[in-house]
Amino acid sequence: MLRPNLPSLDDEEGETLPGDLPQVFDAHVHIFPDSIFSAIRAWFDENAWPIRYRLTTSELLEYLLSRGVSQVVALQYAHKPGISRMLNRYMVEKCREFPGKIIGLATIFPGEEHAEEILKEAFAHGLKGLKLHAHVQCFDMNAKEMKVVYALCESERKPIVMHVGREPKSEVYKCDPYQICSAERLERVLLDFPELRICVPHLGFNEYEAYRNLIEKYDTSGWTPP
Repeated sequence: MLRPNLPSLDDEEGETLPGDLPQVFDAHVHIFPDSIFSAIRAWFDENAWPIRYRLTTSELLEYLLSRGVSQVVALQYAHKPGISRMLNRYMVEKCREFPGKIIGLATIFPGEEHAEEILKEAFAHGLKGLKLHAHVQCFDMNAKEMKVVYALCESERKPIVMHVGREPKSEVYKCDPYQICSAERLERVLLDFPELRICVPHLGFNEYEAYRNLIEKYDTSGWTPP
């Protein structure tokens, strides 16, 4: 569970990644427009821990790439209805700013109007998948309105990065992640959409064993990205 005023790391940082490493891909990098980034950092300052790197999106991406990261998977999530198109356009712009280096994912706010149309537009502009965050967006992954989202991503062969692990839980969230997140709920999605590819970040914390079992049960080794 998140606790307010947790300490931040203050370890020494090198100038670059070790030269004997193979290619390094950072598969989980959050980017946002400045105003949203500022609000997120303020929330963490008050409710969790101070954010170490307070950079703009462009500065953040340049920082990673200049230190030896080969490619970045960039993620956003819409915290309310009506901003998904703006966020998706922003993601497209950043992918164009760093050609060949950024794999950008789209977002929607689950249940918002025209979600399918918004996603289709995002994919048509080159975004490679979908990012959702149940703790922030407070959605039920088994709700009826999610089915059109899953069906589109399945048909378009676009993976979903979906934070539906139960932790970190915070008392200041608008919903209880323990009520809406679980490996058992995710399995229902996989049963209904067997060709859909879903990545649950942070190892599904705190249900490691259950998510490991899902990986073994729903093997994706034969799937290749488009």
